[in-house]
Amino acid sequence: MRKFEIVNALIARRGYRKYLEICTPATGLFFGRVDRERLQWKHRLMYRCPAGFNDGWEITFRSEDEQVGRSMNPAMRYDLIFVDPFHSFECSLRDLEFAADLLEPGGAIIVHDCSPPTRESATAWFRPGSWCGLTYNAYIKFVLSHPELVYYTVDTDFGCGVIRRWPVTPPFAAPSGTNRNRLLQQWQREEKRSRDMFDFFCRHRRELLNLISVKEFLARENIESPLLSRLGYRLDALLWKVRLAAGREPARAVTEFRL
Repeated sequence: MRKFEIVNALIARRGYRKYLEICTPATGLFFGRVDRERLQWKHRLMYRCPAGFNDGWEITFRSEDEQVGRSMNPAMRYDLIFVDPFHSFECSLRDLEFAADLLEPGGAIIVHDCSPPTRESATAWFRPGSWCGLTYNAYIKFVLSHPELVYYTVDTDFGCGVIRRWPVTPPFAAPSGTNRNRLLQQWQREEKRSRDMFDFFCRHRRELLNLISVKEFLARENIESPLLSRLGYRLDALLWKVRLAAGREPARAVTEFRL
């Protein structure tokens, strides 16, 4: 599944009506494929956005620099917020905190690029092509530091995190309080030793991200998988295995320029 398919699946399943996307001109990229027919509001906040930029889709709120929220009504709230930030640690963490402040009770945040496949894709500096940057670092720090949040990460499309506030309906599972505290303490100890967290992340990826497969996601959310999505996922999984066996960087079946 692609990130916009997860967005659309949760909109349909949960009846979300108010959608916000936080992105840049080189992230997000699929705003037009979010299911507008089911939504009351479909807004997009784009930063690092030149004044003349236009990709053919509505940009509800825009900022030419890295600031967000200056043109928004602070009283606005959303059921579903998709965060595909500029992938520096600072922007990623700021966007997550900002999204949490805008979330309606019972709503969800979806975060892209939480599971970078290689060290090259997880650099602190911009890298053309498949750059996930340090969003994974900010995502882990954010969810582990907020005990009122429950989360899981779907192991597809470079990792799609799903976050909700407690209480939520079963079977939305997340690390227990004790386990979360242990993970946070381990993460903080490693941060003091090294600014590069990628090796530690790789060793504990599944536990840190509460990583689940697409099949588990569909079952957990009680979503029927469309045939094309199932076929696309199987093709992605096959290509992933072939590239891993060849010692090459995993890639998706469809290549796109993205951050």
